[in-house]
Amino acid sequence: MQNSDAMALTAALLAAAGGLTQRINEGVVARGFEGVRPAHGFAFARLAPDGATVTDLAVHLGVTKQAASQLVDELVRKGYAERRPHPVDARARLVVLTEAGWACTRAAEAAAAEAVG
Repeated sequence: MQNSDAMALTAALLAAAGGLTQRINEGVVARGFEGVRPAHGFAFARLAPDGATVTDLAVHLGVTKQAASQLVDELVRKGYAERRPHPVDARARLVVLTEAGWACTRAAEAAAAEAVG
């Protein structure tokens, strides 16, 4: 494959992924989850099923710990996640989805099924 072909394929794949992400997010919002952004969905994917630390989330999202902490603060404020004591590390906090976070995750799964089906 020539370099220009590879670049065109890369651009097409990124556009398709971006479009799919947007359709899923629109489906989640249409199901009544206001103020949800695609970044929340990527965080939910890491938090489910057993939770994660802010550091784990930062690595998963490819952002700084400060950015991940701000995202967690937002999710907690919106009622989608909560901080709990870490079961093994007394210095860390475990971020887990609340029932609202799980409901939003289920809405995203349904929206994804519609988007690809």
